[in-house]
Amino acid sequence: MNKILTFILIFLTFSCIDNKKEKEIQPEEVVKSKPIKTEKNIFDFVFRDIKEIEYFSNFEVGTSSVINFEKSKWEYAISEMQNKQKRIIILEKIVETGKPEKKFQILDTIHINNFKTNEFMSFGVCQNNEKADSRIFTVIESSENDFDLEIYTNIKKAWKANLETKKIEEISDISGVNCMNESYGI
Repeated sequence: MNKILTFILIFLTFSCIDNKKEKEIQPEEVVKSKPIKTEKNIFDFVFRDIKEIEYFSNFEVGTSSVINFEKSKWEYAISEMQNKQKRIIILEKIVETGKPEKKFQILDTIHINNFKTNEFMSFGVCQNNEKADSRIFTVIESSENDFDLEIYTNIKKAWKANLETKKIEEISDISGVNCMNESYGI
């Protein structure tokens, strides 16, 4: 009888040790069993129509302009999206497709909200210190005699697309910034 009890005791001891080893989880197994889920943001999409991005489905496309500055020829664009009083200005990379229809990818955005009724945006037709610069866009305060102005000088705020950093930067000194009135002489 002692031999049987000893045998059972040894059997149970080894069974518990083996069972404990089976329950240990290897670090590699944890990574494999839980896949990492990443969600795309607006900067991850390449699109033909910006409304393909769900975030912009309730926005209207405002003004857009291709940036044609120094060595950068037809590589970047600035677009304005509007929804009521919200405006989002977008710096986009023009993606070559090998077809006439190019695609786009968002590089940077800024939000410009709470426009007054006498304010509007100007894109691609501005200059700084008498040098044309299609990277500049502005908020301009209009007046009653705007139809007679060839150049808008009542600039409230201005930004520039930095093509090296791929970011939109505010222009702190706007004293030399002005924009052409595209309706002048019509």
